[in-house]
Amino acid sequence: MMTYVKEFCLLIFLRNISYLVAYGQSAEVVISQPRDGVIKEGEWFTLMCRYNNGFVTACWYKNNIYEDIAYQLRRKADSKTGGSYQCQNWSSSSRGETLKVVTIASDMTLTVQVHSTTLLLGETSVLKCSSYSWGFGRDYSFLWYRNNFLIEEEHEPEYTIAMARFSDGATYRCEQKLGFRKWISQNVSLIVKDLCSKPTLQADPDVEVFIGEGFNLVCLTEPFHENHPLLYTFYKNRDSLNFPSEKGSYAKEEATVHHSGSYQCEVTTRDSNLRKKSNIVLISIKRIPVSVPDLSAKPGNEVMEGDSTWLNCSVSRGSTPIQYIFYKGSQEIYWEYSNHSTTVHTIVNISKSQEGNYHCAVSNQEGEPLLSSKLLAVSVIVPVAGVFLKLRTNKTEILIGSSPVLECVLSRGTRPYFQWYFQQKALNNVSMNYNFSSDWRELAIESFQSQHIGQYQCGAINRGPSGMIFNVTSNPIDLTLPAQHHSAEMAALIVPLFLILSLLTLLSVKLRNRKKADSSSRSRQHREAMGNRAESKSEDRPARNFD
Repeated sequence: MMTYVKEFCLLIFLRNISYLVAYGQSAEVVISQPRDGVIKEGEWFTLMCRYNNGFVTACWYKNNIYEDIAYQLRRKADSKTGGSYQCQNWSSSSRGETLKVVTIASDMTLTVQVHSTTLLLGETSVLKCSSYSWGFGRDYSFLWYRNNFLIEEEHEPEYTIAMARFSDGATYRCEQKLGFRKWISQNVSLIVKDLCSKPTLQADPDVEVFIGEGFNLVCLTEPFHENHPLLYTFYKNRDSLNFPSEKGSYAKEEATVHHSGSYQCEVTTRDSNLRKKSNIVLISIKRIPVSVPDLSAKPGNEVMEGDSTWLNCSVSRGSTPIQYIFYKGSQEIYWEYSNHSTTVHTIVNISKSQEGNYHCAVSNQEGEPLLSSKLLAVSVIVPVAGVFLKLRTNKTEILIGSSPVLECVLSRGTRPYFQWYFQQKALNNVSMNYNFSSDWRELAIESFQSQHIGQYQCGAINRGPSGMIFNVTSNPIDLTLPAQHHSAEMAALIVPLFLILSLLTLLSVKLRNRKKADSSSRSRQHREAMGNRAESKSEDRPARNFD
């Protein structure tokens, strides 16, 4: 039967040669399902022959070998289905155009192998089409597709992405073909990412940095690849400050003016030339404004004459160098530049002329006004010495009722206190008509009397540092009465005493006589009494005369 069908198709071909030559008509093979001519093994497909805009019964050929005569050729695809199909109509002198049917193998899985589906921007990656080999001598061919579009001129089992760009991020597959049979890999999606997000350089503190203070730079970024550790490099004025390291910060503990400049960080990785640079941060190192100074004296602001004192001018903050200036009053006495927060001015062998108000002033920036300390009063203590007591009248014999003045004269000594002595006893308050001046340098006797006669002295006392006490005593002065006044006064004292003693003697004699009269007889009492009266009368007159 098959032989008869073939001969029938041959007769049709020979009968219609002239007709086909004249009109040039031919049949066309159309695949109705699936329409692309690629069939997976195990699926059904249908071929139909179109002639003069219609479908006809035709003779079917596969690879120029007769297959069948039918209105449509329906088959289930297998490993042998692929080939070139033609159809020939009974009225056609030749076969129609060839339709190539390719089957997709189902007996193996083709894979695309890649080291990572996430590629680093600029990285080189190789995609390998891993296939099952059916033996030597087979003429395999390979095709590569990106986003379902054929990559032209790529027919090798490996496809290389050199210097990956963002556009290389796509879906890839490979196909392996042998004759009319091919194997298709599964899709592999590749993502091309940058090394990291754009780095951001931050400075802490970000407002201002003063000399001596520290600052810290932090390079902030988001890494996009776990297998590509980031390396950080910091730059100042385009000069690198460190070797690339995984530490994303850079610190400076004590800044100087030389650390001012423009800073930037760069992010790289070990296995790539890709570099990402941050924004530029300008850092200006400023001088710390100097604080108001404090002036002190050691061992203290009270100094013994001839000793030394140290004036200490200090500040609590301020960038160095600092200019220090010392003043006595408004006169500048010493200045210096120092890299320390304190400086000392020494006054050696101090004298009384160096006593006064001192202050210091500081500055650490040109053009800025000086800052001054509070005034410090320095006192020079001179021990009391050379005290001399003098009487303003220059005469030590004082008339009764006069007002002598004693003056305590001190040759040297600061802030003395005076003490007066009478008969080597201290006079601590106003008494016995003594009056003292406000500074106790003078002693005045309002009305000189005999109780004021005696020895006078004065003493001068002052204090030094640490509770030291200095005390000197003057020469003594003896105040007396003049010689005449002294004799008359003695006479005036002795005569009354003598009269009193005489009167007492007479009274004692009279009392004794009365006791004798009481011992006479009573008979003579009247006579004696009368006699006594007469006698007493005669004795009374001399007593009255004495008085």
